[in-house]
Amino acid sequence: MRTFFSDLRVGFAALLATIGIGLLLIYVTYERYSLSRAFLGDAQIMSATLPVLAVTEGQVARWTDELRKNEAFKGEMDAHLLKQINNIRLGRYTADEVNEHLVACQRFCGRLLNKIFVANMTEVARLPHEVVFFDLDKDRLTPHYQKKLKEFAKKNNNQTLYLMGRASNIGSTRHDKELAGRRVTQVEKILRSFGLSEFQIRASWSGYEVPQLTLETANSYQIDPAEYKGDSFSLNQSVVLFTNPPGQDHFPGIMNTLQKALGDLKGTTIDF
Repeated sequence: MRTFFSDLRVGFAALLATIGIGLLLIYVTYERYSLSRAFLGDAQIMSATLPVLAVTEGQVARWTDELRKNEAFKGEMDAHLLKQINNIRLGRYTADEVNEHLVACQRFCGRLLNKIFVANMTEVARLPHEVVFFDLDKDRLTPHYQKKLKEFAKKNNNQTLYLMGRASNIGSTRHDKELAGRRVTQVEKILRSFGLSEFQIRASWSGYEVPQLTLETANSYQIDPAEYKGDSFSLNQSVVLFTNPPGQDHFPGIMNTLQKALGDLKGTTIDF
């Protein structure tokens, strides 16, 4: 004979079973994409081109599944990511070599990061932002862009500002990266002259490696084509600035599990 308490026990058992299945599915999903997260976490630490990652767990999972379709054999992507993780952790890569690999790898790593960069740029377009441009092979801003920086600094003087410098691919990798770094330094110097402290500025830069700005990005940033002559070459002679509230190291949308995944695996070498 059924009683209230027997029904309660059955219901409680069903609830526990449901929770157990849910936790199992979460664990399986986490394990399935743990290599992608671990690789992204390591690359983020090594590479100045990855200051922030505005992506969600679901996005990384979906992109990883999409890239698995490029495999010549089952497990190829995992083996590739494992190799890159080991190369980073064993010190076989310099930061520049990590960047070069990200540019060259157009089946797995590079394509995964390109998707992340598009997500980053989409997020930046929603935040207060500004873009200043430089002449070819120059690291000095014209008075026009110095004025734009002054106005941006005045509007956001209580915010954290992020700077991302770029150069095009006309020179060597080393030259372009050094040029992009000098451009960021110039912008930072000007911002500080307008009253921002060093603690309010987060800077990173890349040469012609990803993430490069595209004409589509320029449209989403609402940049006047006249400022970059309507071509992607001039578009990447630039520094992008965007804001974030003080005390936050990343803008909304960061995948916090990256740091957890990295913490779980830190100090280990993965065999394959």
